[in-house]
Amino acid sequence: MSIALLSILTAIAVNIIISDIKERKIGNAWVLLNFTVCLVLSLLLGAFPIWQGLLVSLVTFVIGLGLFRFKIFGAGDIKLLMGYSLCFNFPLALTNLIEFLLVGGVVVVIQLGWAYITAGYAELKARGVPYGIAIASVSVFNIGCLVFGKAGL
Repeated sequence: MSIALLSILTAIAVNIIISDIKERKIGNAWVLLNFTVCLVLSLLLGAFPIWQGLLVSLVTFVIGLGLFRFKIFGAGDIKLLMGYSLCFNFPLALTNLIEFLLVGGVVVVIQLGWAYITAGYAELKARGVPYGIAIASVSVFNIGCLVFGKAGL
C-alpha cells in the first residue's frame, strides 16, 4: 500500500514540477491532493508520531508566511512543503530543508545560465525561480527513503 501511495505521490510531484516550470504556479488542486496523500502515507508509515509532522508543517507555514511576504518563496511552494512536512520528524525535516535548498541553488544557477544565454534577466526576475522542482523532487526522494526503510540519508 505504501509503495502505491509513493507512486501516486511521485506522479503528483511530476505534474507539480511541470506546472511550476511552465506557469510558475502550483495549482491548489495539486497541493490538496499532495497534502492528502502525504497525510495518509504518514499515518500508514507510523514511523514518527503524527504530532511531529503536524508541528513541522505548522512551523513551515509560519516561516513560509515571512518568506512569502518578502517574495522569496511563492505561496504554492510553501503549501507544497507543508504537505510534504507531514511525513517528516524534526531531524528529517531539517535534512529535507538543507537538501531542497541545495537543489534549489542548482536550479537558480541553471536559470541564471539560461538567462545569460538568452539575455532574459528581466524575464527571470519577473517570472521567478521554480523552487517547486527542488521541493517536490527532494521531498519525494526522502519520503521514498522512509517507505523503503532508509530514513536519514
